[in-house]
Amino acid sequence: MALQLPASFEVEPLGSTHSLRRSSSVATAVAMLGGQDPFQSFQGSDQGRPASWQSVFLLILAFVLIASMSGGLIFGSAPFQAALVDYGYSMEEAKHIWGLAFQVFVVGTAMVSPLLDYIAPRWFASFGLALECFGHHLLAGIAAYPLQEGRYILAAGLGIVGVGGNMLMLSSIQFSGLFVNSCTITAMMSGTYQLAGFIFSLLDASFMNFEVFFHMYEIISLVGMGLAFICYPNEPYTSSLQPAGCTWPTMPCRPCGGAPSSCKDSWAPLQLSRTWFFLLSFSLGATCGAWCSATFLQTVTRKAQAAGELPSAVDAFVVWMPFVSNATFVFSPCIGMLIDLQGFVPAVQILLAMVLSAVLSLWLLPFNLQWWTLLSLNCLQAVTYSLQFTYTARRYRVEQFGIIMGFTTVIQSVVNIGGLYLLTAPAGLAAAAFIVPTCFTCLMWCLKERRDISRLLPGHAVVG
Repeated sequence: MALQLPASFEVEPLGSTHSLRRSSSVATAVAMLGGQDPFQSFQGSDQGRPASWQSVFLLILAFVLIASMSGGLIFGSAPFQAALVDYGYSMEEAKHIWGLAFQVFVVGTAMVSPLLDYIAPRWFASFGLALECFGHHLLAGIAAYPLQEGRYILAAGLGIVGVGGNMLMLSSIQFSGLFVNSCTITAMMSGTYQLAGFIFSLLDASFMNFEVFFHMYEIISLVGMGLAFICYPNEPYTSSLQPAGCTWPTMPCRPCGGAPSSCKDSWAPLQLSRTWFFLLSFSLGATCGAWCSATFLQTVTRKAQAAGELPSAVDAFVVWMPFVSNATFVFSPCIGMLIDLQGFVPAVQILLAMVLSAVLSLWLLPFNLQWWTLLSLNCLQAVTYSLQFTYTARRYRVEQFGIIMGFTTVIQSVVNIGGLYLLTAPAGLAAAAFIVPTCFTCLMWCLKERRDISRLLPGHAVVG
């Protein structure tokens, strides 16, 4: 039976143009859904095509810039706070500075992300690194600030570093379109983003002080801005068949005549149920990871005291927890490969399983089994942020990438309000608060993805 798609069917064309290389209308539709064709890979005739050396060079450059200058820098909170304490701030003041910086980071990212849909990735990344350079400059001037007033300047500087680094990250994801296995590449970028959180560990080095470090990074950001301006594209890459390379810059903004329709298209994804399942599932997973990270040491200490363990046993968790929670680059490529092979449903199921594992193990397992909680937390962070980037990149048009990223940040911020309350709630209540809504949204998301695929299979007519 021929495939018939009504005009109201909830499928938008993707940023990827894999579908243009398909001769089958069914395969085209499945490719548009980001899933796997049951008869052949959705990568189509381009499968196995070797990437050009220009594509590989640009990808390596993007990975280097993400690892050294992305917004993941600010997740190195422990060494940054320790450096502030060495400078004369109390630990409470250092935590307050980082907390304010994180709020600037979240709000700023939500505000600037939609701009990517209206200016070229080249300009978006360059503006972002210019912002980051300014943030490093503010941090490097710590000696000139009085302790009280300096708290807000340092918080603003660190937050600006994160916002500028996120602009670089969002622009860099456009390079994944040059490769057939784009979800794997995007997930690897997500893991590399977390890797940047280890950079601030240099603040603990005996040969480094606060001012020298951030003056050095001010120069590094300027160099990165130059590289991004030269090598990043004027328009997002949407196919591995596109030629890659450095081009002359064009005007940063799109023609004004397309603005009204672009604004209208920006809000269109919110009319789709799968968008809300995605936004809520991602936000619950991210908030659950943040809650587990914030309560882990307190819970482990309480369990150790109840079990009569020595303080040195808790110290091992104190040392390893920051490394494990930021080392998502171990599992992120695996999540991306799974999405490339099987679509998004298995990854969503893993997200649900990791939320259950992290929350229940932290609540119920004894002290000596809390290493499982750390492993679950690592996997949860990996799959959560891999899904955020890959689903946004593959299931929406390139013109909607920035606005969708902005939506994820806003919804996550709203859900985080509930997470803050759960920090002081009983463990059982917190577990139920995460498990029940996450089960609902993830299962509904999976059903929606499967239904979209099944409606596009041969022999299954779609009635408008």
